[in-house]
Amino acid sequence: MNVVILVSVISIGNSGVYGGSRTLTALAEQGYAPKFFAYIDKSGRPLFSVIFILAFSPIAYVGLSASGEVVFAWLLALSGLAALFTWGSICLSHIRFRKAWKYHGHTLDEIPFKAIFGVYGSWVGLIFIFLVLVAQFAVALYPLGGDPPSAEAFFQSYLALPVVLAFWIGGYFWKRSGWLRTPQMDVNTNRRVVDWDRINGEKARVAAMPAWRRFLHLFF
Repeated sequence: MNVVILVSVISIGNSGVYGGSRTLTALAEQGYAPKFFAYIDKSGRPLFSVIFILAFSPIAYVGLSASGEVVFAWLLALSGLAALFTWGSICLSHIRFRKAWKYHGHTLDEIPFKAIFGVYGSWVGLIFIFLVLVAQFAVALYPLGGDPPSAEAFFQSYLALPVVLAFWIGGYFWKRSGWLRTPQMDVNTNRRVVDWDRINGEKARVAAMPAWRRFLHLFF
């Protein structure tokens, strides 16, 4: 069991470093973080971003402290809703992208990879995430078990929201640009060149399959 736990922790840490460093590099490329984080070495690694993310790893040793549980509780409060905000932003970005894609005269045939359930799936995901956030907000205000409401209990359940808002407001004043209208969204610059002959050949191969094979191909 210890081996399983160790492998799981290493896997989570590895994915966190990978995703966090690439996100930080993307922010630097867009002007939302210091420019040196945009540096990529000859092997294609965002070196400074990886070092910066790894620099936070010693926080894990807080668990050895007598007050480790308190610190862990606040770190958990900070990251507990992060997945919901992340996937909510992904769903919203997909919805807005598809709207801008259509507005600028493009069709779905020009998109090489499409979500299985399209925009409707993103709307369903966004609505469910919103409902979960509302439910969590209610629990944060009125804790289960009859405990009296308190500022500490609220922020231990909902600290991620003010942090996300603070970063959004900070980004707005940093770049002096806010919510883009659909006509302002650029869906053409830096588009990746794809091999349409290969993609169309794959589509033709799938179309020639029996119905049951096409159904399985949607998921595997």
